[in-house]
Amino acid sequence: MSVGNSTQAIDFNRDDLTLVLGENLDLGGDDTGARNGTGKTTIINALSYALYGVALTNIRRDNLINKTNGKGMLICLEFEKKGKRYKIERGRKPNILKFYVDGQEQEAEDNAQGDSRETQAEINRLLEMSHEMFKHVVALNTYTEPFLSLKSNDQRAIIEQLLGITLLSEKAEKLKEEMRINKDRAKEEEFRIKGIETANDHIKEQIEKLKRSSKLWEDKKDEDVQNFKKQLLTLVTLTLTKN
Repeated sequence: MSVGNSTQAIDFNRDDLTLVLGENLDLGGDDTGARNGTGKTTIINALSYALYGVALTNIRRDNLINKTNGKGMLICLEFEKKGKRYKIERGRKPNILKFYVDGQEQEAEDNAQGDSRETQAEINRLLEMSHEMFKHVVALNTYTEPFLSLKSNDQRAIIEQLLGITLLSEKAEKLKEEMRINKDRAKEEEFRIKGIETANDHIKEQIEKLKRSSKLWEDKKDEDVQNFKKQLLTLVTLTLTKN
């Protein structure tokens, strides 16, 4: 955005308060409204982009790049948590996403064109907060929709994260997904059983037809045998009469 080719570094690892004031030298550098457009919002947007890959607003990622440069945007964020040192490098044109733990780069199988869902998921687990919570709790800027204006479900999600009870919702969602999968499997099994029953009914029908055909054949055979016996008896009688 308002940062040029020269690397700019900001150290927040301080015990006292850090106050950022803008001084727009192009507009005179005084206090008559010349503090706008100096890069104050860029700092918090850089934090948001480094951590989550998105800015605080719906601005397109490519519009985060300084217009004069047109390429080569790179943000490097270093921090410490529970005795471990972490570093995130994320950039645009070219797209870059690198994640280091104690100086060791973490490899991701799906790291294609600087966009790795696997790496981002690992970063989210480390941060223990969603981007929505980051906007409402850390950034607190005028671009973010006020908490009380959010939908009840969105409010609940943030409150659960603050209280550390998101695990309940996650388990509920997982349970819903398992129920859906089991329901689909039950339907598949029901269709399979119905198919087997239909096939068995068809086989039974064929067996009944064969039984009826066999009985007809037996009846016809018995009838033919009786006719042959009668004819043979008649023939024998005629022969004896002639003799």
